[in-house]
Amino acid sequence: MDTQPVKEPGVTPAVEPRTPSKPRPHSRPQGNKAARLPIPEQLLILTIDDAEGVVTAPAKTSLHYGLAAAFLAELVQANHLQLMEDRLVLASTKPSRDKLYADILSMITADNKPRKLSRWVESIGSKLTIKQVAERLVERKVIVVEKKVYTWIIPYAATPQGQASAKYWIKLHIRGIVLAGEPASASDLVLLSLLKACRLLRFVFTRDERQYADKKVAELVQGEVFGESVAKLLA
Repeated sequence: MDTQPVKEPGVTPAVEPRTPSKPRPHSRPQGNKAARLPIPEQLLILTIDDAEGVVTAPAKTSLHYGLAAAFLAELVQANHLQLMEDRLVLASTKPSRDKLYADILSMITADNKPRKLSRWVESIGSKLTIKQVAERLVERKVIVVEKKVYTWIIPYAATPQGQASAKYWIKLHIRGIVLAGEPASASDLVLLSLLKACRLLRFVFTRDERQYADKKVAELVQGEVFGESVAKLLA
């Protein structure tokens, strides 16, 4: 069954940008060139209230489904799982070295039957905790947790361009895709589709931007199955 090489879900190494022949003093920092955090962790980061240091209340009802879909998307992109029509099937028997991803794969393997993506999003989402994902951000030195309060580590080590948090760079990258037409990767589109499905785009765009952003994101993520699976459950 191992027809494709399997890579581990996780941070994608940076691709070094070409050095321009002449400096451009007014160009914005290229935060999107830094190592990419996995989709579940980016999703959680965007829901953290900066002032309170907790996941914002409006996100709590949908975030578990969004995180579950994000983990499954990472496993598909890493060739551990494969989507056949709307069902998930095991694409490789090689185990993941990451315990949380390995646990998800074990659930799917033990079921021994291809089931709809939405079924797995619901099942995994009911077991997954925000704390599990937050712990991964602590390990990556993105946040610290003290008395259940999340505090940013600044600067985010993967982006040496300035004194900013990981959340700043993620928002900057997403806004660049939607508002400035910058290129989007497959992972970016999954993240956008999950933000849309979980009704979390308001945490990325200002009130004046939302009408355009909603329309543009809908165009970009049309047919993106992970976001669609979450939207169906929440509907």
